[in-house]
Amino acid sequence: MLAKVDVLAWYEKIGLSNDGRAVIERIRSSEPARRVGGGRRNVSGQYPSKKMGVTIQFESHRVELAAIHELEHDPDVLEYFDQPPTFKLDYDSADGKRMGVLHTADFFVIRKHSAGWEECKTEEDLTQLGQKNPNRYVFRESRWVCPPGEAYASALGLSYRVRSSRDIDWMFQRNIQFLEDYLRADLSVPNKARELALACVGAAPVVSLEALFDATSQVLSRDDVFSMIATGILYVDLRRAPLTEPSAILVFANSDAATRAPAPSSPPCSTGQRPLPSQLAQRLAGASERELHRANERLPHVTALLRGEEHPTDPTIPSRTLRRWAAAYRTAEKELGSGYLGLLPRPPFGNATPKLPEDARTLLNAFIATDYESVKQKTMYASWIGLKLACEQQGILMPSLKTFCLAVRQRPGFEQTLKRQGHRAAYAHEDFYWDLTLTTPRHGDRPFEIAHIDHTELDVETVCSRTGRALGRPWLTLLSDAFSRRILALYLTFDTPSYRSCMMVLRECVSRHARLPQILVVDGGSEFQSVYFETLLARYECTKKTRPPAKPRFGSVCELSDDQHTVHP
Repeated sequence: MLAKVDVLAWYEKIGLSNDGRAVIERIRSSEPARRVGGGRRNVSGQYPSKKMGVTIQFESHRVELAAIHELEHDPDVLEYFDQPPTFKLDYDSADGKRMGVLHTADFFVIRKHSAGWEECKTEEDLTQLGQKNPNRYVFRESRWVCPPGEAYASALGLSYRVRSSRDIDWMFQRNIQFLEDYLRADLSVPNKARELALACVGAAPVVSLEALFDATSQVLSRDDVFSMIATGILYVDLRRAPLTEPSAILVFANSDAATRAPAPSSPPCSTGQRPLPSQLAQRLAGASERELHRANERLPHVTALLRGEEHPTDPTIPSRTLRRWAAAYRTAEKELGSGYLGLLPRPPFGNATPKLPEDARTLLNAFIATDYESVKQKTMYASWIGLKLACEQQGILMPSLKTFCLAVRQRPGFEQTLKRQGHRAAYAHEDFYWDLTLTTPRHGDRPFEIAHIDHTELDVETVCSRTGRALGRPWLTLLSDAFSRRILALYLTFDTPSYRSCMMVLRECVSRHARLPQILVVDGGSEFQSVYFETLLARYECTKKTRPPAKPRFGSVCELSDDQHTVHP
């Protein structure tokens, strides 16, 4: 949120009147005018806003939550508040009678150059309301407006906007929800991997996300790439295609590069169009971190010069140096098919072929595989001494200790740890894969994106083994993943469902998987409305969605049948 001094500076910047300032001060210092609740069709909930530092309420996850996603990630939006204080709308009814209606807008939004109320409704509701009373909602110039709201706001130097579901960009909504965990997590990408990704993007005119995955698969995980997209290191158009279809997504170094990129002659398809040439991919993979960093630094200066910009991007770079870089860029583009290769520092002179004979290298690799990578867990020095004795016996040139240590470090970490320390120690180095077999439409685009919590009283009568006393039927609380259909956690208790059951099943989820789901879908039970439960979700930035009452199709696949009391598979 804005500091007091920033708010005062903003008032002066836009020239807001004293009355307008008083209204904004009241909104900024007030709690939401009401607590929202879901209707018979709506999924309501709370969104943990990083921009505002509080949870933001929404009454519909198809309209209001979509607006929240836009406001949260719009750089022009400085602050936004849900359910601002109520004010009166004055207008004529359909039969000409004067009306005064108390109204609570969905949001009040402060932007860099304006501020005002925003109301969110579906296109169907707006059509019906416009027919019922054309003096309150009017379709004008291809958009819906609220004349009484605009009149009230304009008198204060503010604005009033009606958001229709027709205007929602669902591609952006899907992608921003996919990136939500990456936007909230503090993930660090190794410098070498970061420079390689930027090099791959800068070396070709257009590179698909799938091609980037393939070119960097040895040093970058897909999580690393998505983290770079979420943090703005790499740029993709989130409104063009879904991130779950990487062959249809083009990746750039920044938005300016995306604007300057040539339009593709045909849209990317699922066969993985626009891959990096093998020669280019090999050269980039073999470059050091320092070489990639220097080429990435040179690229924007050279492209600016080639575009004919009069003023240099960095006046400290001599013009002769810039011309030399540009000449190298043009030469590499003509001879190698990629000007980026010309910006890489030239390889050092000298003979780069291995100095160690073939028989010595064979014995070195064999000794590492059989002697060092064994359950005896010898040190590198002790294993090298054994190699030294073997070389002397066979009359082979002996590798140095430094060469031996470098060869050991170049071996695959998982296999090496597995041979030396066993499965438990190697588990941390093992790649993780979800084994999914989806036979029904999926929910979400990845595991842990959407999860459901529900309770059921088991058809089991328990009896104390010591006293013979009937203990009753236990309650089972399940946390299920909507995408994979897996049970993430469960909690068994004799207590009736409460906020304790909800918090314990989440605790079990963290114990098993070391993370929480991004979105939790629950019903309208009182245990899900507890301040303790909502505080826990807000603290760990989980979005809570409350499904409509008596609408089990909004729930999980393990939703209980009221008449059979069985868990559906």
